[in-house]
Amino acid sequence: MVAQQVLSRTLHLKNTATVVVAIGAGAWYTNQDTLERTSSSSSSLFSSWSRTLSGAPGTGLQPSLARQRWEETYARASEWVARVPGNRLAIILAENWVEMSEAKRTSAGLIASFVGIWLAWRLPAKLGIGQWLAHQPLSGKAITLLTSTFSHRTLTHLGFNSIALFSFSGATFAALSHADSDLLPRSTSRYEFLTLFATAGVVSALASHLWFSRVIAGGLLKRGLTTREVRSAVLPSLGASGAVYALVSLTALSFPSTSVSLIFLPFFPIPIGLATSALVAVDVIGLVRGWRMFDHAAHLAGAAMGAGWYFAGHAVFEQVRKWMWDGQKQRIEEERGIVKL
Repeated sequence: MVAQQVLSRTLHLKNTATVVVAIGAGAWYTNQDTLERTSSSSSSLFSSWSRTLSGAPGTGLQPSLARQRWEETYARASEWVARVPGNRLAIILAENWVEMSEAKRTSAGLIASFVGIWLAWRLPAKLGIGQWLAHQPLSGKAITLLTSTFSHRTLTHLGFNSIALFSFSGATFAALSHADSDLLPRSTSRYEFLTLFATAGVVSALASHLWFSRVIAGGLLKRGLTTREVRSAVLPSLGASGAVYALVSLTALSFPSTSVSLIFLPFFPIPIGLATSALVAVDVIGLVRGWRMFDHAAHLAGAAMGAGWYFAGHAVFEQVRKWMWDGQKQRIEEERGIVKL
């Protein structure tokens, strides 16, 4: 029991460190991308933004900087097509990639990683790759809290999470790009989106870990099962469901008048608030009654993470950006030789 408590504290610390690092990295890259594009396009605008840090005009996603990112995407796609002349498929793929919003391109990249890990599950078991792709609550590993977020073993699981991620990415980007708590301008919301996805995945995996290691495993031990039997009964967890739930709850809070359609009932739109509440209710019932088909603890933690990001997380992300802004701005000014007026 003491060993289990020490293990839980260690996982808590590592989980907290992962969240802090993810937020810091997302904030840094958002600032860097914004400042580099600003300094190269207009030094006067670059210096003026330092005077608009209190919700004044000039905060949130800047269309001119977002346009620069799109033009860079177009240029890279054109270069790729030029390297394979006469390839009609390459042209079609490039056109579709460029026509996608940045939200869709970002989610497509995540889905590609899902597919890659799904293929890794097909490799011979003797390679031992599977132990790093799913989180076993009694294993003592912390890294799998993160890696399991991108891991799907069945095609059905992969398909449902990929469709949901792709569907809600656009609304999530919109919510992150223009919020009342914005403090700074930004050229993209990609890095905050990835920060939210990663942190929600880790937090939901930790919630699943705590539920199965303390509640489920503890109950089995009290019933007299051996440690070996408990390890066999507590199954590993994996999948992006918790992270996707965060996107769903954030969207529901940001755009409460939006309606969604279920895959099997596409012609009957349902208010997103009602749909999200129903999903949460099912997960609460499933958790209380001990249903094992889905990871209800991870789902609920993911939904809570999305709500937390709506109410406080975005503001914290913006505050971290503000703390880093002046230092990053000064370094870029020095590198570019921009003279302060």
